[in-house]
Amino acid sequence: MARGPGPGGGIRRRPLRLGPLRLEVAMRKLAAFLGLVGLLSLGLAQSAQEILDRVEKNLSTPWQATVQGRIQGPGGEEELLARVYALPQARLFRVEFLKPGSLEGNFTVITEKEVWNYLYLTNQLVISPREKAKIQGLGFAPQGLGDLKALSEQVDLRLEGEVRLPEGVAWKLVGRSKENQGFAAMELYILKADPRPLRFVFLDEKGKVLADLKVVEFKRTNLTEAQLKRYPKDAQVVRR
Repeated sequence: MARGPGPGGGIRRRPLRLGPLRLEVAMRKLAAFLGLVGLLSLGLAQSAQEILDRVEKNLSTPWQATVQGRIQGPGGEEELLARVYALPQARLFRVEFLKPGSLEGNFTVITEKEVWNYLYLTNQLVISPREKAKIQGLGFAPQGLGDLKALSEQVDLRLEGEVRLPEGVAWKLVGRSKENQGFAAMELYILKADPRPLRFVFLDEKGKVLADLKVVEFKRTNLTEAQLKRYPKDAQVVRR
């Protein structure tokens, strides 16, 4: 209700006061709004599968990258350096090993149904069913290094949150292996601004790090199936 003219000749009104009930309702609405803002800040990605779908869409054209880091080899901790080449639409990937010395010259080709492991020292191409394949001397299945769709079939991943890495803000996915893949659990870091893997951490049952690998020198490029499937013509082909 008006009280009469104020100092400036205008109408002076009562200050607005909210009762306890109205104040509670207002606070709930504010909390809901802030929650919505929080969801938007996550890019509306509320599950690991949504994030992996974004990665698959983003990496639908040929690409290559370098994987580097530390692994637990037969003789202890070793440096790993490898190049990854990908033809995602053909579900075709190639991993060429430069380090450690025990893997130098070896390469792995991952097809939709098989994994080809080329052993430089014996000049053998060992072909195994995809679900059983491991890299000799590496200790865990290689498929996830290039094919996150295959990785999601092996590991129950969930979104743990976001972290800031040198490359930018990344989603952190964690999960446990569904079957014996040579590791018990893993952490996967996905760049948020340009959805693609930045880092893989593989762990054993006790939480010991088996491999901590970073993906660097990523670029999109032109690749062919023939390039990814090439191997020495005099190699002995062994099926297991």
